[in-house]
Amino acid sequence: MVTWQRGCAKNPAMGRPLRLLIIGLDGAGPDLVARFIREGRMPNLAALAARGGLSPLRSTSPATTFPAWTSFLTGAPPSFHGVPDFTIRSGYRVRFTVARDRALPTLFAHLERAGLAVGAAWFPVTYPPERLRGFSISGWDSPVTSRGDASFVHPNGLHRELLERFGGAHLDFAAFDEFEEALGARERVDALVRTTHRRAEIARWLLERRPVDVAAFHFGATDTVAHHFWAHHDPGSPRRRGSVSEGLERSLADVYAAADGAVGSLVEATSDDTAIVVLSDHGSRGASDVAIHLNRALERAGLLAFTDGASRAPFAAALRSAAVAAIPHGLRRRAFRFAGGLAPSLAESALRFGGIDWRRTRAFSEELAYAPSVWLNQLGREPRGTLRYREREAVARDVEAALERLALVDGRRLVERVVRREELHAGPHRARFPDLVVELRDLNGYVPVCLPSRASGPVVERLAARDLLGRKGRSMPGCHAPDGILVVAGPGQPRGDRPASIEQIAPLACALLGVPPAPWFGGAPGGGGFPNPHDRAYTLAEQRAVAARLQRLGYLEE
Repeated sequence: MVTWQRGCAKNPAMGRPLRLLIIGLDGAGPDLVARFIREGRMPNLAALAARGGLSPLRSTSPATTFPAWTSFLTGAPPSFHGVPDFTIRSGYRVRFTVARDRALPTLFAHLERAGLAVGAAWFPVTYPPERLRGFSISGWDSPVTSRGDASFVHPNGLHRELLERFGGAHLDFAAFDEFEEALGARERVDALVRTTHRRAEIARWLLERRPVDVAAFHFGATDTVAHHFWAHHDPGSPRRRGSVSEGLERSLADVYAAADGAVGSLVEATSDDTAIVVLSDHGSRGASDVAIHLNRALERAGLLAFTDGASRAPFAAALRSAAVAAIPHGLRRRAFRFAGGLAPSLAESALRFGGIDWRRTRAFSEELAYAPSVWLNQLGREPRGTLRYREREAVARDVEAALERLALVDGRRLVERVVRREELHAGPHRARFPDLVVELRDLNGYVPVCLPSRASGPVVERLAARDLLGRKGRSMPGCHAPDGILVVAGPGQPRGDRPASIEQIAPLACALLGVPPAPWFGGAPGGGGFPNPHDRAYTLAEQRAVAARLQRLGYLEE
């Protein structure tokens, strides 16, 4: 572990003083960070917090990776920047989100236009990379394999330098293959720790070899470990099965300690006059063992109907899962290219919408485990819509009433409230967001999950023992929380209130640097005059690669 002390000298290998360092710790929540600081596991972040304070940072709605980090990048809420989630729905199909879906320029482009050199690495939804004067490396959703290529790195020569110095290790999008059964649980935790150390080494090397005014680095292992290992870490988790070894109980603590070492290593490479911002896109918390099937609830209320063949969906899903798991890792991407590359989008669309009789459906859910919501099957908007516009409010009330009736045996409500889209999103891209957002109530500190309604069955169920630790398609034991963290240290801190939400980090960065904010920050109109490098969608083969990586991380079903 690297321990940093204030007053260290700037690394002499750096050719210019760094003015602002931004470190993103994906999924790091204020409760976890505060606990690990108290336990002495995060001394570097503790030292920064002692200078600038540690505060919660509100995520986006939904509190998921793609919209949240894009709000950081653009300084605008999701319905203004246009990135709603990992996918964008069109009719009864979904496609995977790409950087060209981002409707606003980035903070980095704005700073470069102001005359500063910027380097950024590994943030999601940044492929192809921006042509920054310093360096730019795309994030884990880049459609490249573990061998990598020059398309995700700018300038192209940097890719060759990284290969020569670090080999293929510089493309560490996934620390482990989720389908690899031979890899034990503790080995997966160790892989996340190694990935974090390796990324810190690469980031430090970038700072030394390619001096910039502003540098920003994203670390994702803190999110992955919470998704996969929350039940091992948390003795009170309803998903915990029997006794857990001390090594697995330390899973989150060890990865957070590795992230703290990365913070210390990067801060060590700066001088006292460097402003430092550490933030996360959302927090993490435990998932309940209670699962809700929203489409079954809508069916019971007469708002949705299934086709006669809907009961065959579980067999098809199980067969697909078994087939994917049986394909050797080295051949899997080639297999995903089969049949013209439509497999990821078609498979994901079928899992979300397969088996629904649209002629008899007025409302439906994508049943995303991490973002429960409901769409209205509106005439003129959906391919086989049945609901007239003037009926929207009445059907929304029917949906709300149907979901409010959901309860456990002891009578506790599962749904806290149903929120209209208009209450959350006011931007020009609000149509990309669901009509109704379902906020679930915590059950003794753990949030219920949504699961697909592939066949007849209960609306509410408790997960079977085989599903508690995240068997594919049955949700992961850790999920997202709405608050991330913010630490600001160093000179130039603006007076007044600290940023309360992630889209306020971009204007904070400008204030720290003495640069006027961009006109589109906060969702104001503007943003013209910037070249957009994202002038193409992903190819079908690239969509397959992204889908495979989302599956390995546990967000999508295989």
